[in-house]
Amino acid sequence: MTFKGLIKEIRIMSSDFSYFEDPKFSEKVTIEALKKDEKGYFVLLDQTFFYPQGGGQPSDQGQLILDDREIPIVSVRMVDGEVRHYTDQDYGNLSGQQATCIIDAEKRSLHSKLHTSGHLISNIVEELYPVYKALKGHHFPGECYVEFIAKNGFSDPIDLDFVSQKISEVISENKAIQTKMIASEDLPKLVPTFPYCVPAHSSIRIVSIGDFSYQPCGGTHVKTTSELQGLTITKVKIKNKTLKINYTLA
Repeated sequence: MTFKGLIKEIRIMSSDFSYFEDPKFSEKVTIEALKKDEKGYFVLLDQTFFYPQGGGQPSDQGQLILDDREIPIVSVRMVDGEVRHYTDQDYGNLSGQQATCIIDAEKRSLHSKLHTSGHLISNIVEELYPVYKALKGHHFPGECYVEFIAKNGFSDPIDLDFVSQKISEVISENKAIQTKMIASEDLPKLVPTFPYCVPAHSSIRIVSIGDFSYQPCGGTHVKTTSELQGLTITKVKIKNKTLKINYTLA
């Protein structure tokens, strides 16, 4: 979601995956191969509508529907530059076969809401308490948190009621979530606090909520903040120079 580990996701953000600009839950694909690695059997497709796990967000799950069978997709990972769609067993030679990919829309929706919620919390905390900078986010159901680091090395307490009130206000204002691809050379202008170098002459995807600042992100998101009803902070922990905020969606 934010800075720590994000540099590992640059390859994902720089690639032309179909879920970025044209999210669909059912689409025709061509199977290129079925292979096996240490995690199990996986399918390679000519294009993917499945989100691969990364950036603190779980992967999509779903199915590949062929004429004579249904193949479950239990997880999706980016490995060595290719998107691997892991399944449950060896289905033999599938190369060249046409299939319909069906994505679990309910899980995708939940993951998108949790991911956008993490961005919203980081935006609000950074605005209300400039001493903090979002360091990383984890958006798995039941495990969600955003972690911040104090810029001056000293963690300040936060007013949880004040932060929660601001979250509710932004949700009720139905702010739009915007995503766009930019040239890596333009990243320092739009996200001047991004601390890492990125590959030159590449395209980077950035996300913003309403008037909040842009953040580089390769994850999936909702369209407006009104979809985040029920966002609740469940725990706040300050230790040394870090602030950790756990959250959930009721």
